[in-house]
Amino acid sequence: MKPTALIAGADSVTGRLSWPWRSRCTLSIQTGGQRFLPHIRTAMQSAQTSICIELYMCSSGVLFDEWLAVFRAAVKRGVAVRLLLDDIGSAALTTRDQQRLRDAGVTLLLFNPVRMGHLISALVRDHRKVIIVDDERAWVGGMGIDDRYDPRFHGDNAWMDAMLACRGPVVADLRMLFDQAWRLADAGPVSGAVRWRLTTHPPQPVRQDRRNTTWTRVSAARGGRRNPLIRTLVRRILRARKEVWLCTPYFLPPRSLYKALLIAARRGVSVHLTLAGEHTDHPVIRYAGQHYYQRLLDAGVQIHEYQARFLHLKAARVDHWSTMGSFNYDVWNSSWNLEANVETVDQGFAARMTVLKSFLNTESVHVTRDAWHQRGALTRARTAFWHVIGLRLLSLAKGIWATATARHTAD
Repeated sequence: MKPTALIAGADSVTGRLSWPWRSRCTLSIQTGGQRFLPHIRTAMQSAQTSICIELYMCSSGVLFDEWLAVFRAAVKRGVAVRLLLDDIGSAALTTRDQQRLRDAGVTLLLFNPVRMGHLISALVRDHRKVIIVDDERAWVGGMGIDDRYDPRFHGDNAWMDAMLACRGPVVADLRMLFDQAWRLADAGPVSGAVRWRLTTHPPQPVRQDRRNTTWTRVSAARGGRRNPLIRTLVRRILRARKEVWLCTPYFLPPRSLYKALLIAARRGVSVHLTLAGEHTDHPVIRYAGQHYYQRLLDAGVQIHEYQARFLHLKAARVDHWSTMGSFNYDVWNSSWNLEANVETVDQGFAARMTVLKSFLNTESVHVTRDAWHQRGALTRARTAFWHVIGLRLLSLAKGIWATATARHTAD
């Protein structure tokens, strides 16, 4: 099936990016691979009908072998197992292991395979992390099937991440989002302006009745100038009354987010950032993002850099509103990637996010205004250099993409 055939259908959920606010949902933050990996594995081992997994990263290794055994056992008892992996993110999954998955009865799809001569289209990646078991339980967050997430194999150096465990009506919405991505992947490599043509849905407002009810919704993105995840966070920050917290492994924010953080801090809102420290898989992005530190600190923003290990957790809280998922809130993710988050408006859950922030900050270094102002010339030059280079490369990629798709968007 061609990508255009996917769009030609009248399916109203084909390009859906947001769902209505749902009540009667249960959310639980599972922090660290020692918590979320056993929970997910136990749920899959008891699955009766279906296991749907959409991940960016999947690598050959001990954890993969364990999950493969779980998949094989599930298929034998009649469970339908579908695995959607990003072609680039799962480059470390060997061809042999891909075949082992298929031999075990797993239906495997690779999102947007890289093709020679179509390198710009290859920038579009599926960065979502969604796991759904029996359409009753779901997880969203930042994990992958990779030994680096499991403290059993990497000890204290295992990546610090979290998954949001979900129950209730929101699980059906996550299943719809998974099916949407599955159909897109099944259509073949992304070509032309396929992702820009997908039908969009306006965000749903928070209901005004029964204000003590916990409201939860799925919110997704596929890149572009009007990325709903960025727009939602920016809107929330600009309306913040008391506190803003943003946790991201890659702090290279879009201009709108950067300005919103400054504006909120300058009008007296308590703004906190928890960011990756020296342990990172992309040090260049860290250096480029540090270019923003001085103005943020001058505005009163509190910055903590996590030191214990690589911080891969993505979360945000603004007053009683919270969100967790796959989105890094950086320029690149905002421009190109398929992402998935779950938002909630609830004072109790916001309190749990505050506990998470405090826990992370106990293993972080507080970057003070005076200390940053006294940083050495080498640090100043390094941050300025990589900031300029990084933004210029992003602008170049956007320009090439716009030129390549101009004919299609004019149709």
